[in-house]
Amino acid sequence: MAALAGGIAWRLRRSAPASPELATPRLALAELANHGGLRGKMLYFTPTAADYLQAHWKELGLRCDPVVSPEQLAREFSPSIQNPKAWRVLDRKWRFDALLLSGDPATFRQLLDHLRQSPDWTLTWLDPTSLVFERTPARVWTAAELERSMAAFKLHSPREQEEARIQTAHRLIAIGEVASAKALLEEVVKANPDSAPAWTELAGCHATEAKWDRALEAANRAEACDRHYLPGVVAKANILYASKKFNEALELTRRLVVELPEDGQLLSLHARVTHSAHAYKEEIEVLNKVIELSEAKAMPTGSWRVFLGQAYAADAQNEAALKQFEEALKDPEISDGERAFARKAVERLRGRQPIL
Repeated sequence: MAALAGGIAWRLRRSAPASPELATPRLALAELANHGGLRGKMLYFTPTAADYLQAHWKELGLRCDPVVSPEQLAREFSPSIQNPKAWRVLDRKWRFDALLLSGDPATFRQLLDHLRQSPDWTLTWLDPTSLVFERTPARVWTAAELERSMAAFKLHSPREQEEARIQTAHRLIAIGEVASAKALLEEVVKANPDSAPAWTELAGCHATEAKWDRALEAANRAEACDRHYLPGVVAKANILYASKKFNEALELTRRLVVELPEDGQLLSLHARVTHSAHAYKEEIEVLNKVIELSEAKAMPTGSWRVFLGQAYAADAQNEAALKQFEEALKDPEISDGERAFARKAVERLRGRQPIL
């Protein structure tokens, strides 16, 4: 199932605005400029980078069709961040030279995974705000270059140096560089044992390795440091869900969707948790919201409709269930297994039989 773009980005409560190196893709663009220049290049970018690029497009010299503004490009690119098939259509149209993936990797997870598996693209840079891919052949980024990106913060405040390490670790986890992420985070908690963001990221490291007890321990440490730090609550909910502690996870996702009722990532998580906890009425409510948001973003809804059909059937709403399965079958994006299940469900519902 496609996750909705959005989600709680890594964030730290701060009394002053972050420096440009922590708040914009400034470092990543400087690195791209060092790789042969930006002038005349066609850049794909995620929505988080749009404002900075809009302000600096001319000075960067990036290629753009004369009748298409960076703002228009941002709107065109946005739906593809969780849809590799849509992104490939864009690449055929624009022939990108590089990709600037700024913001929380959760918002572009599917595209990131696609690029990492593609022989046509190479990861060439990683810093606290962004990942950069360039068309192969290109110089490959390695974890040995972390020292160079961290050096950009040597004159920053201790708080920003800590933040730079945590944000970098967040992106390292997303590309599977867990050992490097742990090393940075252990530096942080050694200096500041009360860092909820660092403990949250350490929970993510352990979760990536399916070390659920250690992951939960780190998530609990984050909660003890700051129970209002929502990314920590999200991490704990995900860990409880993965550990099949569905009712405990449900308590947390209920809280999260009340606090952030329009957040696509949280609604998606709450939908999965309600399904596993057999909270069918809640599942129906949240799945309808997920489908509404997905349609607004021109994202596929078939997989979600299969789940919604099951929820309606479990709640004895067979006509509503039948409608959802029939709608799901119209979606070419659903998997072969989902299609077979939906077809069988339609057959059984029309014969007034249980779907399972």
